[in-house]
Amino acid sequence: MSLRGVLRRLVANVRVGEGRVGFGGAGAVAEDWGEQAGTWSIGGVRHWTELARVQAVLNRRVSGDEDVDPYLWFVRTRLEGRLPVARALTIGCGAGDLERGLATYGFAASHDAFDVAPGAIEKARTAASEAGLGHVRYAVADGNDLSLEANAYDVVFGVHSIHHIERLEHLFDQIARSLKPDGLFFMNEFVGPTRFQWSDRQLEVVNGLLRALPARYRRSTVGDGLKERVPRPTIAEMIASDPSEAVRSIEILELAAAHFELLEVRPYGGTVLHLLLHDIAGNFSPSVPGGPEILSAIADLEWALVS
Repeated sequence: MSLRGVLRRLVANVRVGEGRVGFGGAGAVAEDWGEQAGTWSIGGVRHWTELARVQAVLNRRVSGDEDVDPYLWFVRTRLEGRLPVARALTIGCGAGDLERGLATYGFAASHDAFDVAPGAIEKARTAASEAGLGHVRYAVADGNDLSLEANAYDVVFGVHSIHHIERLEHLFDQIARSLKPDGLFFMNEFVGPTRFQWSDRQLEVVNGLLRALPARYRRSTVGDGLKERVPRPTIAEMIASDPSEAVRSIEILELAAAHFELLEVRPYGGTVLHLLLHDIAGNFSPSVPGGPEILSAIADLEWALVS
C-alpha cells in the first residue's frame, strides 16, 4: 500500500450518486459536459442534490451539522492551522465552483484544476478572472492519461469525476505520486453499481415509492407527463449515452485502499433519493405544499434501509 498520500474519501454515495463531469468520453460527450458545466444550482428542478433540503440532509450525514457542508467540514477537521496550503489540485473541476468556494477560506496559495471539457474550462477561467482569483490555474486534460508532478500537492480533490475514469490504477498512482508526504486526497464520489446496474431490491423500493406518490409529485419538472417507473438501463444504453459514466465505479473504494491509507469513509446515501427524484425534484421544493415533508420522510426511509 502506498502511504505517500492519504485518501480522504470523506463523502461518498455507497449505492448511487452523481453522474456529471469527468473524463474519457468522446468529443461529443465532452462538449455536452462543457455546456452543462455551471448549470447546477440550489433550487434547481431536475437533480436531487439541487434541493436545499437534500443538501441539509447530506451535510448532516457527513459533518453532523446541516449547515456545514463536506468541504467546510474537511477544512475544519483536517486542515486546522494549515491554511493556506501551498498548492492544491482539483481533478474534474467543471466550471470551477469548488475552487472559487475554497478561495473564500483562503484555502491555497496556488490551486491547479483541470477538466476534459474545454467549454467547462473556459467558464471556469472567466469566473476566476472576474473574481480576481489569480492563484487558480485551469487546463484541459484527460484523467485517464494524466501525468502529475511528483511531491507537488498538499491536497488533491476528486469531486464527481473519478467515477468517469477507466484507468483508475493509473490515476491513483499519479495522485499518490503527486502528494507530499503529509498530503491529503479528498473524494466526493459515486461508488455505486458500475454503469448504473441498479439492484433488483433498489429498483423494487424506488418504484414502490414512486407508485405510492400522488400524481402531482410525479409530474416531470423538465418535460411533459408523469414519471411512471425507474428502469435499469442496459449496458449498451449506458455506453451509447456516455461511455465513461460509472465505468468502474464499484471498484473505486477497493482500488483506493490499495493505493492510499483510508483515513475516513462517510457514506451519505442517494440509493433511493437519486433515482426517485431525478427529473421530478422540483415537486419537493419548499414552495410545493407537502413536498418537503414527503422528502424528509423518504430521506429517513432511505437511511434506515441502507445504514
